[in-house]
Order: sequence, then structure tokens, then C-alpha cells
Amino acid sequence: MNKKNDRKDFHDSTTDFFLKVVQREKEYRSKEFHTKDNVNLAKSKTVDKVSVFYNYINQVIDKILSSRLSVMFLSLIIAAILFISISGGEVWSSPAAGTTLENVPVVVEGLDSQYELSGIPESVEVGLIGPSLDIYTTRLSKNYEVYVDLSEVSEGEHIVELKTRNFPDTLDVMLVPDTLKIKLAPKESQTFDLGYRFINEDELDAQYSISVESMAVNKVTIRASRETLDKIVKVDAGIDVANKTEAFTQDARIKAYDSMGNEISVDIAPTTVNVECNVASYSQTATVKANFVGELASGYQISNYALSQSTVKIYGLKEDIQDISVVYVDVNVQDLNKSTVIENLSLKKETGVNKFSIDEISVTLDIDKVITKSFDNIPIKVLNNDKKNKVSFAGKGDKAIVSITGSEKKVSSLTADNIQATIDVNKLDVGTHKVNVKVAVDDDDLTIHLLSSSKITINIERK
Repeated sequence: MNKKNDRKDFHDSTTDFFLKVVQREKEYRSKEFHTKDNVNLAKSKTVDKVSVFYNYINQVIDKILSSRLSVMFLSLIIAAILFISISGGEVWSSPAAGTTLENVPVVVEGLDSQYELSGIPESVEVGLIGPSLDIYTTRLSKNYEVYVDLSEVSEGEHIVELKTRNFPDTLDVMLVPDTLKIKLAPKESQTFDLGYRFINEDELDAQYSISVESMAVNKVTIRASRETLDKIVKVDAGIDVANKTEAFTQDARIKAYDSMGNEISVDIAPTTVNVECNVASYSQTATVKANFVGELASGYQISNYALSQSTVKIYGLKEDIQDISVVYVDVNVQDLNKSTVIENLSLKKETGVNKFSIDEISVTLDIDKVITKSFDNIPIKVLNNDKKNKVSFAGKGDKAIVSITGSEKKVSSLTADNIQATIDVNKLDVGTHKVNVKVAVDDDDLTIHLLSSSKITINIERK
């Protein structure tokens, strides 16, 4: 009986335990469900608030953009913010500051056209000290000027003061330099021959060449000081040949140049010239040779030279250039006394040649000191002794004495084997004869002279 009660009690307790577990699980799920509902509700409220704020901002912006005054005010605020950002805050943090304006052009006023002005730089530096806001405003507006007034200046050399205008009164303005030494020289007129040069050739197709058929004028008048006129070595019309493929006419601007090819600022009349040009596409190859101009320093000679280009392609009309096989380049060797390289040498244009495949070449010169050396006892050889006769020389006439002149390096390496002394017995009969002695050296760059007698006596006998 007790065992039955025990089993019943155990069964009841187990059932209660599982019922409690199930009840707790229901309570946990219920709490989790309510928690998720609360989170979702919070998210929904946040989204609603953001949407309301976003709509409010849009309404405010719409009201601002609908008013012209509001737009202008907003633009002013944005510009101020950008200005402060770019300046790094210096405008407000530094009530006084300094800066330098570089490359400020110099304006010339009051110059008499009868005079040529020299000594004025194209630009100067300007130093500014004062309120930062005024400095920045000045730099942005660029409504300032540096000038020199020459209305009261006469011919000759003068010290003039540079002046400024349109700078704020709150700024201290300093010029570097603030004074200039200038010169006014009277202009003269001189007539120059007018040539031409092609410009923008790099934009001309390589297969084409340009020839100038005619120019409206061949002389121009230039007005400048005598000093400037003396610097002019060439006056050319600049003919623009970019992308030309057929005959054309053009008003070419005229400019004057010095010996270095630099443009000289002068008054030229006329300023342009009308040119008529033809375009050709024929070309052929020609050999380049050096033409030495001038004299080397005394006691020196060119032992060897090499051109950077041995051949060049020439362009022009076929009938004008088909017989040209050689073109030359002038090489000025005046007073040279050592080996050197001369660059940027222009090829000489033969008549009919419109252009070259290259404009300039260089030449490498080997220049040596010249010496003269004597060689004794050079055997005299008999030439053209076809009859095999016996030839004998009177006295000591079978030896020659010569001198060789040339580069020290070459002459020093010579031996008697490099020198020949000969007589020619062709068509000479048996008997005594006087014959000429000829000498030669196996290097064409060397000069040989016969120091012994040029005529010797020989005797011819039959064997």
C-alpha cells in the first residue's frame, strides 16, 4: 500500500515540474514578442520624426529659393565661408600683413615717338604692407598699375621714378626697383633687304616643301636708334607653313633679328608683306660636305673632321633639284687652335632647294699642332725602265732630302717607308740625261717639299 502511494506522489511531482517548465516557456516567448514590438515601434517613430524634419528643411529651402533677396544673402554667406577657408583665416587673425606681387607690368606714358627708349624692364616686384583684407582684395581685383611718366624727359640718360596707382590708401606700397636708369636716343631710318623664314615647319607634312615664288616688296625701312640699327643682321618675313598642301598666298609679318637670332623690337614699314608660295612634294638624297671658312690659328691644321650627318634629303621641284648631288655647310674655323665640336650649323640652300630633311648639323674637328720634319737619304726609284737598261746616278744623286709638314701626331709617326722619291726614264735612250725628281707621301693631309735638287744627272747604258 505504501508503494502505490509513493508511485502516485512521484507521478504528481513530475507532472507539476513539466507544467511549470511549459508555463515559463510561454512567459519567455510572450516577453520576447513584446520586446520586438517595442523596438519596431521605436524605429517607426524615429523614421516619422526624420521624415517630418526632412520635409521641414525642404519647405525652408523652397521659401529661400523663391525669394531673390534670400538667394543673394545665401550666396554672400557661402562666398564669405569660401574666402575665409582659402585664406586660412588670415584675413581675421592678422589685422596687418605683408605680401609681394611679382611680375607686375610697367606702363610707359608720355614717350615721344621720335625717341627710342631703353632701360625699362617688362615687369617689377611690388611689396604690400597693411590690413590683410585690403591685401587680399587688391590681389584678387588686380586693379592696380605701375607706370613711368616720360612726358618731361628729354634725349639722353636719366634716372626716373616708378609710380603706382589704384592701390588702397591703407596699404604701404614698395617697388623693387623704385627708380630706373633709362636712355632716350633719337631714331634714325635705314633700309634693309627683306628675306623670309618659314615658321611652324613642324606642322608641315614631311613629304611637302615650300618655295617662295614672289614677295610684294624686297626692302623695308626700319626706324630705331643708331645703336639698335647696328645690331640688326637680318630682316625676315615669317611665313606660316602649318598644314600647307597646295599653293597659297599670305600676309607675312616682318621682324628684325640680331646675330644670335633674337628678335629686335623696332619700327618697321611695312609691317607685313604679301607672299605667294608654291608647295612641292619631290625629294632626293644629297651628300653633305664641309666648306671651311677662315684661317686656323698659326701653326695648327685640321687633321680630321666628321659631320653628324653625311647625307640629307632635299625637297623642291623635280626640274630644279634633280641634278643636285652635293650640299655644303659652312664651318667657321677662324683662329681655332684645339679640337672642338661646332653645333647648329645651317646647310646652304642651293637654288631650287625648298627645304632639307634636317635644318642643322654639327661637325667634330680634330685640330693638331703643325710641325715640319726633314728626312734624309730617301732612295730615288727609277720608273718605267721597260728596256731593263742600266741607270746610274752622277755623284750622290741617288738620294733625296725632303721635308714633311703636317699634324704633330702624323708627322712624328712617319718613316722613310712612307715617302717616295722617283724619276721617270720612259722614252729615254742610252746616254746622259737630266731628269726631274718627284716626291710623294702616302697621306694626303701631309705636305711634302723636296729640299735636295729637283733635277739630277743620270747615265743610261745597255746591259
